[in-house]
Amino acid sequence: MKWTKSVNTGNINDCNNTFDLINCRSGEKMSAQKTYAVVDLETTGTAINGNNRIIQFSCAFIQKQHIVNEFSTLIDPKQPIPPEISQLTNISDKDVRKAPSFEEMAGTIYSLLQNTTFVAHNIAFDYNFLNSELVRVGYPELDIKGIDTVQLAQIVMPTLPSYRLSDVSHVLSLTHEQPHNAASDAQTTATLFIKLQEKIATFPVTLLERLASMGRKLELDTVDCFTDIYKKKKGQETKLPADLMSVDGIILQRPIFTKDILAPLDYPQRLADKEKLFADVIDVRPQQVAMMDEIYEFFSSSESVLVVDSPTGSGKTLAYLFPAAYQTGQGKRVVISTATNLLQAQLQENSFATLKKLLPFGCSLVSVKGNYHFIDLDRFARSLKRVQNAHTNLLQMRIMVWLMETKTGDFDELHLTKMQDPLFAEISHHGIEELDQDSSFYAVDFLRRRKKAEKNADFVLTNHAYLSNHVDELGGADTILIVDEAQHLPQMTVKSNRRALDFDEIKILADSVLVKIRSHESYSFFDLVDAGFIMGSEFKNLLQVVRVIDSRVPQLKADLTQALIPSKISFEHYYEQLVQPAKLRGFIKAHLAEFTAVDYAYQRLIKINRQLYKRYVTQSSSLHLSSIQTKLLDDYFTLTGSLLNELKNWQLFDLDHLEELFEKQVIWLSKSNVTGAHLRVNAGLMETQDFLKEHVYDHFQHTLLTGAELSLNKIQDFIRKSLDLPSQTKISGYGSVFDYQKQARAVLAYDAPDVGTIDHQKYCQYLADAISLICTEVPRQTLVLFNSLQTIADVYQILQKNGVTMNKNILAQGISGGVEKIKKRFLLDHKHQAVLLGTGSFWEGIDLPYDDLELLIVTRLPFQPVGSVLNQARYHRAENKGENPFSTIALPEAVVKLNQGFGRLIRTPTDFGAFVLLDPRVNTKKYGSVFVESFPTGVKLSQTATNEIPATLQEFFKNCELNL
Repeated sequence: MKWTKSVNTGNINDCNNTFDLINCRSGEKMSAQKTYAVVDLETTGTAINGNNRIIQFSCAFIQKQHIVNEFSTLIDPKQPIPPEISQLTNISDKDVRKAPSFEEMAGTIYSLLQNTTFVAHNIAFDYNFLNSELVRVGYPELDIKGIDTVQLAQIVMPTLPSYRLSDVSHVLSLTHEQPHNAASDAQTTATLFIKLQEKIATFPVTLLERLASMGRKLELDTVDCFTDIYKKKKGQETKLPADLMSVDGIILQRPIFTKDILAPLDYPQRLADKEKLFADVIDVRPQQVAMMDEIYEFFSSSESVLVVDSPTGSGKTLAYLFPAAYQTGQGKRVVISTATNLLQAQLQENSFATLKKLLPFGCSLVSVKGNYHFIDLDRFARSLKRVQNAHTNLLQMRIMVWLMETKTGDFDELHLTKMQDPLFAEISHHGIEELDQDSSFYAVDFLRRRKKAEKNADFVLTNHAYLSNHVDELGGADTILIVDEAQHLPQMTVKSNRRALDFDEIKILADSVLVKIRSHESYSFFDLVDAGFIMGSEFKNLLQVVRVIDSRVPQLKADLTQALIPSKISFEHYYEQLVQPAKLRGFIKAHLAEFTAVDYAYQRLIKINRQLYKRYVTQSSSLHLSSIQTKLLDDYFTLTGSLLNELKNWQLFDLDHLEELFEKQVIWLSKSNVTGAHLRVNAGLMETQDFLKEHVYDHFQHTLLTGAELSLNKIQDFIRKSLDLPSQTKISGYGSVFDYQKQARAVLAYDAPDVGTIDHQKYCQYLADAISLICTEVPRQTLVLFNSLQTIADVYQILQKNGVTMNKNILAQGISGGVEKIKKRFLLDHKHQAVLLGTGSFWEGIDLPYDDLELLIVTRLPFQPVGSVLNQARYHRAENKGENPFSTIALPEAVVKLNQGFGRLIRTPTDFGAFVLLDPRVNTKKYGSVFVESFPTGVKLSQTATNEIPATLQEFFKNCELNL
């Protein structure tokens, strides 16, 4: 674009007289209608400190829900544009050399925005930065209304995983040709704003009224979006759609409980019958069909357990869902358990949706997980009556809209990075038994809905942790269990059966309760006695039981430390110590009176709290409590709820069950090296051998175990033992459907440092340098797998310090968000070659097909930490059996996990991708051959220096793309 010498600072509609870079969409003058000015700025930096400057100003004008004009100009900042800003915005020093300065454009911009409402995506930046610049050149600050489309989108579309403009526009299929170009951003934001207003206009009047009254703490005048539409709809017909209902002013999805009773259909045995059903939905794959038939035959037999090793890409999920669906037509119920909540959601959203397209009949599914994942409507309604800070108030508004849309009440639908706001502790579900049956929300409670749906569902979907703790609820004589990702069942069962009792946290909470209820400085329970809410005798009993806990628990901690922990221990490092059964038994007997007193106080506190809570709910509903009384009681119930939760594991000290506990579990003490760290007593399973059959499999008619690493060479004995299967159990294996020789390239960095012999900081520096080198020179969608969140944080910090995060979209687990959020951001950014640093679930069964994952980097072999007391106990037990713990436990576990990681790379027959291992031990250690031999047939691990890896990968990807 070229600049003319004349610069028109007057009427923006006089398009012919303005310089070329100012684009006016319409030659018509804007009318006196309400005008929204949607603004976006590109700047030399984000700090509003007087040093940064605007390099592009763009604005789209909206009237009557249409974009009527657009204005855009580059601006010479009179200072160099930082390289990272040029790369981000594609605006260079050369581009702005002949552009006007902000001093020259300020009058035009100031004039343009008069009598408009300023709209921006993150208005706190654009509005304040522009005002700062106007003041700098002698103009007054803008004194106009403002609306933030970030907050508006968060409220109106509460379940999005990300509210970045590019991500929101992707979800809504909005054209956004040049992200980080102000003109493109302004136009996209304007279109988004129109879409959001259109959706708000569909909200029921009751909801609009609530949002208008709640939105006063939103940015600037964002609440006007709800207030204006509420005023227009107020007084109109308020009848809700048939699928919605209003309960105490909260709009909810109307519960629907139905179960279609269909005549049972015969399973399609012939290939031709399957081809007819599968047409236009999935391809018919011989191996997948064979797996379906084997599984259906098993379900129809008298056999109790079948193990199927199903490699990545074999279509195992539909291979078990399809025959299982025909069992539901015969009155059977099917419980499916997978490794994580993430995989649980993935199976529900993707695989089950595909299944329904294949079947000639309907079937239903309900997903179950822990109570704390769900909202308690009664608690949420009470939270609305209290004054909240701006952040919590925004969360409440989001939840209000979400409640109108959700059928489950599952917080995971909100895709929040962290559930750390105190609101969630306040409104999360505590279980059906804790509900007030007189509440207007009791009949529509989400957990009660789920229980009803669970009874009627054909499929019940859960995760391994929930399965092992709720088998009585899920099992049954006519119920089939399918364990997907079965290789994770032992690990997840051990983890979910772990318990901890924190002496110091109990003391802190008991102190806090005492301060809260007997304070003489502020409103306390003395005042509640005077107000008649609680009798004096009740208050006395409450004080007594809390004082018992407050005094006896720290004394027991001191005595326990003296009796069981050697005096020479300084706690300078993380400390763990196994507790010998005889020593713990002797200690409990010597202090039986104290343990019994605490247990009695715990039981009394439960009873007192139930009585007080029921009274609180009744009086709160009838508006008999003042705001200060409500606040005191809310704080009290939050504190005592936490205290009771900590005390629930006091049963670890029950002498009557101690022998039984030690038969299958270990007990250990732990304390970290952090100042003020707490002493904990922990208990947990050592292993799942001699546990899973009795406590899980035997509760079901049939159990199908399936996974991708169940028949790996040299570790089948380990697989059978960990799954608690007889040594002669047959593992039915299916070969890979992929041509790994053509589709994959595996490279080992032979000069990578041995993690066991190098300083941690130097190791992290190597990883950061290697990741930066590879991902910069080979810009592909990349997943980097680590063994710990701490190493991720340390490496990310180095990448950030070196400026790598400015030039690459690097998503770090634990920093950029939780697993689900960064996975979705990773998928949304696949065209921009994002880099994801992950651990945990990212080693496992997450589908990232096609160009969603092209490069996998494994930083180190995934051995479990040897020093943990649980692993020490497992290894000691193996030694007592005459086994080598490294070869029978540590090595097989690491081999399985590495194969899981590799399995993320190639997910379909058309995928191609590269694997890089930055751990030389597969080459330098004797056990390395076990890892190498475990790779799929066709995968050859070549060796090269770290600095030569990019060239190797570039050649591979070039050849793959030529052969497409």
